[in-house]
Amino acid sequence: MGGPPRMPANGILDAIREPYALADDARAEPLGNGHINETVLVRSGDRRLVAQRVNTAVFRAPGVLVHNARLIEKHLEGKPGSLRVVRHLPGADGRFLYGPDSNVRVLEYVAESRSIEVLETVDQAYRAARAFARFSGQLADFDHAAMKTVIPDFHSPALRWRQFLDALQADRVGRAAACLPEIEFALSTQQAIEGWQRLMDELPRRVCHNDCKINNLLVHRRSGEPLAVIDLDTCMPGAVLPDFGDLVRTCCSPEPEDSTRLDAVVARPDVYRSLLRGYTEGWGGALSRAELEALPEAGRMMSFVLGLRMLTDHLDGDRYFLVSRPNHNLDRARNQFRLHESLDELSVDPD
Repeated sequence: MGGPPRMPANGILDAIREPYALADDARAEPLGNGHINETVLVRSGDRRLVAQRVNTAVFRAPGVLVHNARLIEKHLEGKPGSLRVVRHLPGADGRFLYGPDSNVRVLEYVAESRSIEVLETVDQAYRAARAFARFSGQLADFDHAAMKTVIPDFHSPALRWRQFLDALQADRVGRAAACLPEIEFALSTQQAIEGWQRLMDELPRRVCHNDCKINNLLVHRRSGEPLAVIDLDTCMPGAVLPDFGDLVRTCCSPEPEDSTRLDAVVARPDVYRSLLRGYTEGWGGALSRAELEALPEAGRMMSFVLGLRMLTDHLDGDRYFLVSRPNHNLDRARNQFRLHESLDELSVDPD
């Protein structure tokens, strides 16, 4: 599995039991479907808390995550029109990180909320895109110089390309021979990588979420209204392409990103139109002409680059993304490459 061994839910519970004065019969259960960190819902009497063990193989300095998130929390609190801020909660001693490795944190629980793993309606796509755009727009006046860098060049296509080539050459666990079609497909895209990197370098820098998967938005359990953008760990200055691209790749396909039903992995034009409308409306006219013209590349770029990262991790022994079955990352890579091909073929008529 990617990074350190998973901590049992009770281990996370034990790390926060004393500083958060949990009841003796408090219990924890897995929450969400994240690839990197381990998250649990803690029930202690009438209290509900979200506790998370940060994967230090990916985020080497958990304190930086808390620092950046709290800056954003403070900036957005009370701002008119902003979504609810999911706050980091300090323990009794004022600290935010606990456990033997100081990598267990506690977050506010949003009642009556749920996350969407796979898009259920076209309207959800519109609402999600609009909410993520509003989130970034509310940070337009945020001093991003105060933020600390979490993962340098996180969405750099050129960096992900070099990492893939390094993993392919090393073939440290002997898997390359069994995935030659995927490797050949990846190697055929160098020219596209160069073009995407140029776009990323030329577009304006904004504070972006950088992980705009639809399941990083909490919606009201009954009305479906967006309540809160969550998982601020990768919030950093950058271009808008990865944010819109992640929305496209996680909403346009009717299949989850690790589905092996590749024939069913197709980009749906009606969903794409709703995403584009929601995202541009959410920015309220603040996107530049260059950004608007670049948006059609976003989904193609992110589906391929994420597929490349998943193939890289497969070749490297599954050290980044958490896996739950043999060839899990290879399945993800195949899925994302198929989505990339479908987006290349996508024809979207104007509304």
